[in-house]
Amino acid sequence: MCITGPSHVHTVTRLTVAEDATPVMGVTLLGDRIYVVFRESNVIAVFTSHQPFRRLQDIVVHGLLWSTDIAASVNIVCLYVPDVRSYSVWRINVNNGAVVQWLTGLVAVSVSVTSEDRVVLLVMVHPHFDEGLPTWLGEVRMYSPEAVIEAVVKLSPDITCPLSVIMTTRKTFIVSHGYRRHQMHRVCEVDMTGRVLKSFGSTHGNGVGQLCTPYHVSLDDEKRVIVADSDNNRVLLLNKQLTSPRVLVTWRPQSDDDARRPGRLHYDSHTGRLLVGLYSGHVDIYKLK
Repeated sequence: MCITGPSHVHTVTRLTVAEDATPVMGVTLLGDRIYVVFRESNVIAVFTSHQPFRRLQDIVVHGLLWSTDIAASVNIVCLYVPDVRSYSVWRINVNNGAVVQWLTGLVAVSVSVTSEDRVVLLVMVHPHFDEGLPTWLGEVRMYSPEAVIEAVVKLSPDITCPLSVIMTTRKTFIVSHGYRRHQMHRVCEVDMTGRVLKSFGSTHGNGVGQLCTPYHVSLDDEKRVIVADSDNNRVLLLNKQLTSPRVLVTWRPQSDDDARRPGRLHYDSHTGRLLVGLYSGHVDIYKLK
């Protein structure tokens, strides 16, 4: 693991969450606990959020088949987990352990929660195969805590294979898109009508202005955009204008057992920590300076 750039982060720790290198599909922090979900698992791993980061009793969600993300609502004290195989979003009350299928009948690939407890989902629509590659379009849906839909934003058709979404304080959305060999891999800011306001990226690659499968995005305290540039094995930091990219972290795996491929992010404004879920079954924790 190599930190590049002028001291933007320093390493706190690395958690080996899945001994069998099962990909981490989501990581979040709620209270003094870290919660992690995996591919093809009904288990939510729970760790303390402070040294020595002890693993606590797992949460088992019966019926959860393939989680794609996890997000926490601080005020309601619950977790939201989208599940693409059961076509639902699960809600888990952390205080009493109650589990409900909060939404059904949709394929959500990403979830985030606003400070007002609105749940923001990136929903896959019109999936098909294009020259052997999975291809889909997307729409952003915002729900109240009572599961009442409050907004639907249809994304432009040129946002092919959207992967994640987060809402800004400007009432816009940061969306990342681009998967495998699809041509365009970008991070876009879109308004409530779906209009693209600005973007970063171009054709996929590893250059300064390029991305390769930007699986996830998060925002820091200055509303800068943090990007998990997965197939480039790095995490980037963009300013609010989606320019001036800086590499925060890079991974240089030498074998299949090494930590690699950042896929999920969570930035905690209270501690300044960045949690990075990796496809190698690890969670790396950094302190942003």
